Amino acid sequence: MKLPLPELPGAARLRRAAGLGAEAVRRARNSVAAGGFAERAEQNGLVPNGGVAVYFCTDPDNLFQLEQWRRPLEHLARTRPTFVVVDRPDTGEAVLARSTLPVAFAQGSGALERLVDERDVRVVLYVNQVERNFRMLRFAGPVHVQLGHGESDKAYSVSNQHKAYDLTFVGGPAGRDRLGAALRGFDADARTVPVGRPQLDHAYPGAPDWSRGSGVRVWYAPTWEGDRPSVAYGSLVSHGVELVEALVADPDVRVVYRPHPRTGLSSPRHAEADRAVRAVLARDGDRHLVDSGPYGWQWDFADACVTDLSSVAYDWLATGKPLVVTEPASSEAYRPASRLLDELPLLPASAAGSVLDVLGSRGLGEPGSERAVDPLLADLSAYYFGETAEGASTRRFEAAVEAAWSLASTR
Repeated sequence: MKLPLPELPGAARLRRAAGLGAEAVRRARNSVAAGGFAERAEQNGLVPNGGVAVYFCTDPDNLFQLEQWRRPLEHLARTRPTFVVVDRPDTGEAVLARSTLPVAFAQGSGALERLVDERDVRVVLYVNQVERNFRMLRFAGPVHVQLGHGESDKAYSVSNQHKAYDLTFVGGPAGRDRLGAALRGFDADARTVPVGRPQLDHAYPGAPDWSRGSGVRVWYAPTWEGDRPSVAYGSLVSHGVELVEALVADPDVRVVYRPHPRTGLSSPRHAEADRAVRAVLARDGDRHLVDSGPYGWQWDFADACVTDLSSVAYDWLATGKPLVVTEPASSEAYRPASRLLDELPLLPASAAGSVLDVLGSRGLGEPGSERAVDPLLADLSAYYFGETAEGASTRRFEAAVEAAWSLASTR
């Protein structure tokens, strides 16, 4: 077995110093930019009084967390004034570039106090669990609501920090059960509100211009290999080439292949498998797609999904369409308690070539045929998200925000 080379003395210290140096540069740039950023923020509108604040005080690298909720929040703003709170100019600039929501710049405790008091903030929404959330949580007046940035049975979904929020919006009964079982002294019935998956009710850019009659669209979205054995969920090495060969062998199938952006970072074998999958797809010219663009359009566009133990599986489950989840090849990969993973038969590497048969058993039909509904998938979708069809999630989400706003107004 080939062992890794030992790290040179001081290498870790040098890496840390380089990281600290980069962060020091960012802090200096933010300090210089702070004076003019508040004025530029007004280009997206004035910060409303008595509105809903989305507290996003973190660095721009975490913008994907806000992006998960951006469209539902912009839709909410049509009926209840909504704005984003940032404490860094670089994060604020990134939000302004992507969103139509007003941005409030509150750098430091004093600025945050003035914002909460002068703007009569009634509800605060949080899309993550970063430590800086507690700067806003100290204010007792607003109703504080944890949204999170995706449904999952993984450990981060049951953080003890949930106790700090007045309410947690969850997808469905699964989130309520998960928090109630994991957190001591947490009244899940009183402090969780099921809102479904409002992200599904919006259109997303990036879909290819494929005619509806050109084939069955199968989305293969493997996760990365992970940085430790317990999260080695990626299927590219164990399943990837055989699975994709089986898909493209059917002339009625068109593949959307979306590898995780970190694929190959920890494992050269996964990087090699990614190249091999791309080569298989390239044999058919431009019939298939290697996707590295925006996320979200795939939910409406694809007819079925093959993915790994990742948030993609839960997002897709909410669509109600055929789903296959791969079984990790590594015996060391941690498998969380999960109805999805316990009740949905996983696809082992030995059956990768039978993926179309499995999809067929879960409701995938011929092009243009009426899709059968898999009762198991329908039941799991209802457990994790409740009703998701025809704007139901958006209505529940906005009603839940309105109820929180009314609760704050009674103080």
